[in-house]
Formats: sequence, C-alpha cells, structure tokens
Amino acid sequence: MLVAEFFGLLIIITAAAWLLSISAETLAEKYGANFTGSILLAVITTLPEYMFVFWAALKGRYDMAVGSAIGACTLLVTLGYGSVILFSTTRASRKPVQAIILSRHVKIDAMYLLATSLVALVLAWEGDGLDVKDGIILTVVFLFYLVQHYRAAIHHLTTTEHGVTPVKLRKAIMMMIIGGAIIVISAERFVESMVEIAHWLGISPVAVAIVLSPIASELPEKITAYLTVVRNGALAEISVSNFMGSKVNHNSLLLAVLPFVAATAAKKGNVPDIVTVPFVLMTVLTVIASISLARRRLDRWQGWVFLALYLTTIGAAFMVR
Repeated sequence: MLVAEFFGLLIIITAAAWLLSISAETLAEKYGANFTGSILLAVITTLPEYMFVFWAALKGRYDMAVGSAIGACTLLVTLGYGSVILFSTTRASRKPVQAIILSRHVKIDAMYLLATSLVALVLAWEGDGLDVKDGIILTVVFLFYLVQHYRAAIHHLTTTEHGVTPVKLRKAIMMMIIGGAIIVISAERFVESMVEIAHWLGISPVAVAIVLSPIASELPEKITAYLTVVRNGALAEISVSNFMGSKVNHNSLLLAVLPFVAATAAKKGNVPDIVTVPFVLMTVLTVIASISLARRRLDRWQGWVFLALYLTTIGAAFMVR
C-alpha cells in the first residue's frame, strides 16, 4: 500500500506539474520567461518548502528547518540547474538547442542570487544566528527582487507583441492555480511516503536526509522544469529562472521565516547554529551558479560540470558525516 500510495502521488504531482508547465508557456509569452519562472513558478513550487520550514520552526526543530533549506538549495544550483541544461541541449528534448541563450533580464537573478547568498551568510555569521532584524533585512531584499522583476515584466508586456488573448490568459491562470493547489496539498505526504519507503528498504538515514528528502521535496519543481524543456529546449529560460528564483526565495524570504517564528512562538532572540559547513558549501555553489548565469549562455559542458558538483557534494557529505 505504501508503494502504491507513493506512485499514485507521483502521478498526481506529475499531472499538476504538467498544468504548471503548459500555463507557464502562455504566461511567459505575455510577461516574459524570466518573470514567469523566477516569480510565478518559483513562488508556487516553493510553497511546500515554506510549509515544512514553518512547521519545523514552530516545533522548535530549527536544525531540521535549516537542513531542509540547505539541502534543497544545494540541489537546485547543482543537479537541478545542470540537468535542465543537459535536457535542453540533448535529445532528451523534442526540440534541443545547441546552447541556451538567456535574456538580459536573467542578470536580475544572477545579481540577487549572489547578493542574497552573501547577505544571508554575513547576517548569520555576525550575530551567531538569525534574529528578527536579520529577518526584516532578508525580507526587504526579496521585495526589491520582486519589484525589479515586476518592472521587467511590465517592460516586456509593453514592448513585445504576443498572441495571448484574454481567454488564453484566464485559462493559463486557472491551470496554474489548480496545478499549484494540487502540489501544495500532495507534496508533504509525497515526501513522507518516500522517506517511509527508504526506511522500509533499510536505506541509511544519512542517505535519506542528504539525498532522498531534498529530491522529494523539490520534485514538483523539477518535474515542472523538465516537462517544459522536454517539449522545447528553447523554453529553457523558464526552467532556469524557476530554479534560480526559488534559490533567491530560499536565501531570503524562506530564511526570514525562522527568526519570525522564533520571536512569536518560542519567544527566542535568535535562531543559532545557522553557519555550518553545509551552509558555507551551499553559499560557494550559489556563487558559482550566479557567475554561470551572468554569462547568459549555457552550454552542454556546464550541465556536466554542475552535475559533477552535485555528486562531489553528496560524496563529501557522506565522508564527513
């Protein structure tokens, strides 16, 4: 029954991701691939992670909340990012491209990807953790990011011709709402069922924590991104922006949730022990990804590099455990 539940939820989540992927293509035509991926898809597909971090923090399990965020972030900027590049530039896509050429608006993601990772590291280090002040700073940084993307979307809307009719737009928005709702409702139980199967099979708890849990929690996002580029490699900017927008989300607003919950629920001054080896490693990987993104050209070799970085990170995590 456990295996049947897992595959049943996987089918449901895949169907929801397909709805998000189809709706994203329409919205990208109207508002731009960058805004659609970095803001709309990123916010929707990150909601399950927000829920997990919120409830873990509410129960005082800040180690689990931070660990989940670190694992998910590391996965996004290595395996997720690299796989999208490889899917788009190989026969895995129905319409592969020689290289992914990104629009100039991607520089917003590259800049904030670098800024949020370094700001989060400095704030966590200087105060030996995150407090409400740090949470406010991280929230403000995310709001600036949101405003810049909104301006880019308005510029795209007013300067680019599109064939999105009001009927198509309403249909796309409805598909995105339905797909997002299904993912939010199903994601938590899907992650739990995957972890339960791992324990049932006798898989190491370390493997569950480092490998399986982050993959499961981010799977809806990855399926959405992969379905998009499998249909057409030229749509890769939507998927790349989805991953990088989610990463900015994790580095700013998601981390800000921790001190806010600590201050209201636990009456604590701050959330300690944020800066760990995995956190620093995640920051380094994010810096590498932001430099890659700023180039605005993603070749197949970069996909293999980021895949190798993921495997190296996993190997190092097992060796130092």
